[in-house]
Amino acid sequence: MTHVVAGKLRKETFIKDGCGPDGMSKMYGIELAEAVKDYKTGEKSYTNYKALFFAKTPNAQAYYDQALAEGSYVVVSCEKLKIEQREHNGQTYTTMMMENPRLDGANYPEQGQPQQSQHQQPAQQNQYQQQRQGMQQQQQQRQQQRQQQRQQQPAYNEPPMDFQDDIPFAPIGLQFPQIHNCM
Repeated sequence: MTHVVAGKLRKETFIKDGCGPDGMSKMYGIELAEAVKDYKTGEKSYTNYKALFFAKTPNAQAYYDQALAEGSYVVVSCEKLKIEQREHNGQTYTTMMMENPRLDGANYPEQGQPQQSQHQQPAQQNQYQQQRQGMQQQQQQRQQQRQQQRQQQPAYNEPPMDFQDDIPFAPIGLQFPQIHNCM
């Protein structure tokens, strides 16, 4: 069963260089929380999630640097969850570890550049801004197309003009003469 969690990265992503068997990968650790409010009591409860991503190539690292920056809105999915419990100040905290997570989508932060991507070259920053603007334009075009389609579709309250309501039906038994003879 696929588990999907979406949310804003409110904490800075944990980044560690030199991971993997060959020491060439970069690890990214993110934390997400899901809040549920009980409609009877009004009490909120939280489910915490953690996911680890690994990038080996420079292009993948550049993508994760931007996509997993603090303030990004991300969609992460996985097939399995592992429960991790820890105690702090006498209180037990439970976290759901996402096993083999996939980053299904990311919406980059609008205001300013996150700390880990400030070291990028201006050309890369411009490239990311152009990609973000292109994605926003595509979303606007899709919304306009949907609105136009809704306006063009007439509401049908009556059957179409070529509808035939005089369809002949045979009496029960004539359809299956063998059964009729048995009766």
